[in-house]
Amino acid sequence: MAEIVLDKDDRINHKIIASDEQYHIKKPTPREFDDCCNEFWMVSTYVIKGLMRKEILFALDHMNDILRPNVLRMIAWNIGIENQFSLSVGKNYKYIQHYMNAKDWEILLNTYVGNTYESVWKALFDCQGLFRAYSKSVAVLLRYEYPEYDQQITEYTLKHYQRFQSDFSL
Repeated sequence: MAEIVLDKDDRINHKIIASDEQYHIKKPTPREFDDCCNEFWMVSTYVIKGLMRKEILFALDHMNDILRPNVLRMIAWNIGIENQFSLSVGKNYKYIQHYMNAKDWEILLNTYVGNTYESVWKALFDCQGLFRAYSKSVAVLLRYEYPEYDQQITEYTLKHYQRFQSDFSL
């Protein structure tokens, strides 16, 4: 946004109207939607790999740098659809809470923990649940195809979580 504070040489001959339109959520193309889904679900397996190998920093790195940003992107697209892509959720999604229901907001916040393996597993399941709900909504509303591998990755996640519990329980 821009505002002319002083034009002492009188160089501006038209009124500048400030607008935040350039920051509005943009409608995803089918390719952008598919890429987001693909990256989220495929990188979920990297988080699982890190957890199974007891490499929590590896798992957290993928959770924080790839999974959660894709969850936020999908939630923002859903918000954009609901509001005709006429608003911004702010830098780093700082206003996203205002457009989410309280339950989903709480779930999203709970994905920001990660000081134990169990908490990272829970955060992974929460991210997957949020991503699934919002990406299915976006797919329906924009008439995009929803990827089949969600179910396969979810089954893979559950299988490895059960194995993790039996292999690493004290």
